Amino acid sequence: MEEHLEISQTPERHTENLHQPVMVDEVLTGLACKTETREMGSGKVYIDCTLGMGGHTAAILKATAPNGKVIGIDRDRLALRMAEKRLASQSKRLTLRQGSFNEIQQILSDLHYEKVDGILFDFGISSYQLDTPERGFSFKNAGPLDMRMDSESGETAADLVNRLSKSELVNLIKTFGEERWAMRIASGILRYRAEKGEIKRTEELENIIWHATPAKFRHGKIHPATRTFQALRIVVNREIEQIESGLATAVSLLGRGGRLVVISFHSLEDRCVKQTFRELEKETKYSKEKRFINLYKKPIVASLKETEVNRRSRSAKLRALERAA
Repeated sequence: MEEHLEISQTPERHTENLHQPVMVDEVLTGLACKTETREMGSGKVYIDCTLGMGGHTAAILKATAPNGKVIGIDRDRLALRMAEKRLASQSKRLTLRQGSFNEIQQILSDLHYEKVDGILFDFGISSYQLDTPERGFSFKNAGPLDMRMDSESGETAADLVNRLSKSELVNLIKTFGEERWAMRIASGILRYRAEKGEIKRTEELENIIWHATPAKFRHGKIHPATRTFQALRIVVNREIEQIESGLATAVSLLGRGGRLVVISFHSLEDRCVKQTFRELEKETKYSKEKRFINLYKKPIVASLKETEVNRRSRSAKLRALERAA
């Protein structure tokens, strides 16, 4: 690899078994991955823009051996450390970089690539992030209310819940969490701040949300805190902005015949992807030659077999686009 990331401090509890990549076969099909023979030259180049623990990248490297190459990008430095350790045997065909979606083009330029053959986005949060209490992503684990993908920069979720006004909190929770009880939750947050001070930990916020939710709605299919935690994570990491800029950049980096595959996990993400693909199709509607082809009329979902063994895949939707000209 061109950049070595120190892995000596990687927690031992984070192993590759903690995270199962979703829809691996569907990703490989969408990207049109196939064996790269020696006669084919240097091999095709793919970008995994959401490397995580490297599950999808490992599958792409295997499917395109011996010449296919992957550039793995992630905002989370710990994820990069773990992926480097996991994929050490493939280091000659793998380059890792830390960065956000709006830095993809610069990363590619620095590596002296103009175009690539395939790009993957998996917008889901990794299991190891959810299960690491100090990252503060989940109400299931007591820890600091952080939620930053890049834990070294930016505002935390605690900063937001303690700084925003009631109306700002309502708007955040309703817009990015699609939470029906946004007003009650925002009121609970302000009441807690007035009576007890700053909200610093996940269990404090979870308790506020639990009591703000009407009793008869506390035991549904999802925990009452799920949507609010989702909303905070999206805003902390500017996820929708990142998705919009990332998709626009990705399309410009695809070579002719190149494929863009996107996996989303909630309606806001999927809506953004769907709209982007639709606009790209409209651009070429009246041209003599289509520049982009939407490969699937409807999003691909995980098989029943996969959903039974990997609960995370149940909400996954995969869309794919090909650059035809």
